[in-house]
Amino acid sequence: MGKRVNVTGIAVLVFFLLLGVLISIRLTGLGSRFPNPVGGAMQRVLSVVEKPILQLGNGIRDNTKALWNFRNVEQENQDLQKKVNQLTGDNLKLKQQVLAGLRYNELDQGIFRSPTLDKYSKVGASVINRNPTTWYRTLTVNRGGQDGVQVNDPVIGDLGLVGKVVSVSPTTSEVLMILDGEGEVSAVVRGSTGNGTFGIVQGTYKRGSRLTPEGNLEMLFRRADNVNVGNLVLTSGQGGVYPQDVPIGKVKQIELDPSGLLKTAYIEPLVDFDSLEEVYIVKVLGAK
Repeated sequence: MGKRVNVTGIAVLVFFLLLGVLISIRLTGLGSRFPNPVGGAMQRVLSVVEKPILQLGNGIRDNTKALWNFRNVEQENQDLQKKVNQLTGDNLKLKQQVLAGLRYNELDQGIFRSPTLDKYSKVGASVINRNPTTWYRTLTVNRGGQDGVQVNDPVIGDLGLVGKVVSVSPTTSEVLMILDGEGEVSAVVRGSTGNGTFGIVQGTYKRGSRLTPEGNLEMLFRRADNVNVGNLVLTSGQGGVYPQDVPIGKVKQIELDPSGLLKTAYIEPLVDFDSLEEVYIVKVLGAK
């Protein structure tokens, strides 16, 4: 083992000595300007190893240059990938905005027109969050104080009433839906005769998930009140929160109270709350 180490050391030493002599010859031009047998002999001897040494140096230089170029290309690829990711994100955002715009157009072309709402400005908003454990209570939309939204602003969908704003941040708002027990609405039931019967719409949905809904929209009446299955339920305009004549739903069932003095009308909402994605916030407060 010791002999191998000595031989290797001697070989390295000889290599560097030869390299030094070769460089000295190149720099001084030894033997080129005057007769010098020693210099000429050394040139002839060293010319055999000169070319391999130069090739080795050129190879090291080329490999170093290639490594440097590779690092530059790798950095350029990383920069390009960042741009591609940014463009991909921008493209997805643009698609979402286009789809939302189409749905807003559906609202604008919508199924109901309320002369009462025409005098108010509206802010289009997208639903960005719903708590799956309180599916029928609140939802969050992407418009807030910066957009002029205020607490108690009514929120409508493509077919009718959704609820009202209950809290506002600069960029988002929380909407209490009429399905929740706290989302009471002063309403009127209108039949084919056009005569209205007033009452309070109240949700009885419990704090369950979308997969296990339990509850109804209900209105309580006297037995003698003229309320029938198929009647349309609209906001009454009373109470100072909701404008008049915004559709809520239709009466789907009526049950008499065991006492026989009262009856409960069960109402089917016109808005599909499960698939709700876009809404309009009606800016009632401060409107002239």
